[in-house]
Amino acid sequence: MAIDLASGINMPTEKWIDLNGRLAFESPGLAVHVAPFPPQELMYIVSGLTSERDFAAHGIAIYEALQKASPKPLSEFSDLFDFGCGCGRLARMFKGFKGNMIGCDIDARHVEWINKNFSHMKAVLSYPNAALPFGDESFDGVISISVFSHMDERAQRFYLSELNRICRPGAYLFLTTHGARALERANAETRIFEMLSIDREALKTATRKIRDGGFHCIVQDEGHLTSDDYQYGITFIASDYVRRVWGEYFEVVGITDGAIHDFQKIITCKKR
Repeated sequence: MAIDLASGINMPTEKWIDLNGRLAFESPGLAVHVAPFPPQELMYIVSGLTSERDFAAHGIAIYEALQKASPKPLSEFSDLFDFGCGCGRLARMFKGFKGNMIGCDIDARHVEWINKNFSHMKAVLSYPNAALPFGDESFDGVISISVFSHMDERAQRFYLSELNRICRPGAYLFLTTHGARALERANAETRIFEMLSIDREALKTATRKIRDGGFHCIVQDEGHLTSDDYQYGITFIASDYVRRVWGEYFEVVGITDGAIHDFQKIITCKKR
C-alpha cells in the first residue's frame, strides 16, 4: 500500500521516522515532506547542535521515547501543549498533526521562528514564574522536554499547579527530569560531567540526596536562562520524590529512567 508522504505524523511511525532521519537527507527531493530546520544559532541554543541531521536525530529519539511512554499514539491527542518548545526540535515531528498544537517558550526568537515556519503549531511567549497564558482545562496532553530538569522546587511546584489548571481531567503529561541514570553517567563519564558544567562537590551532594529519595537543584549563576526572574539550574529528582510531591498534583502513571538518550527520565502523569 502506498504511503502518503504528505500525511506526516499520521503515517506509520516507522515510516515517518525513516523519512525524517534518513530519506529526507539521502533524497533531497523528499525534504519538502518534513518540517523545516531552524537556523544554526537557534538549534545550538536548544541542543548544542548545529548539524541538521544531528538535530533531526535528537528530535526523533525524543519522539520515539514519548511514543513508548504514551498510552495512545501522540497523533490522537486533540489539544496538545509543548511546554518549553524551544525552536521545534521535537515539534518538527508533529508536522501534519490534525489536532490543535500550541507551544510556549520564554525566548522570543524561538516563538517568532516557529510561528513563521510551522503550519501545524502555534507558539506563544511565556514569562518566568508567571501564569501560563491559557484558560482552564484547555489541553488533553502536555509534553515538556528538559524544562523541569532545570527548575528549583519553588518553580516546579508553581508550574505543576499551572499545568494542572490548564489540563482537562484525564489528560496525560510527559515531563522529563534528571534522575538516577543521569547521575550515574555524570559520575562515571567525563564528557557528561563537563556537559553539565557543575563541580564535583555539587555532584556528590546531588548523588547523596537522590539516593535518599530527595531533590537537588544546582543553581548556575551564569546559566543561559539565569536572570533576576528565574534561577536556572541542573536539577536531579529521585523517583520517590516524584511520587510523593508530584503526586500531590497528578496521578504518577509511570517513570522511565534514562528514557531519552539514556539520560533524562520521562515521568508520565495523568490529571485526576
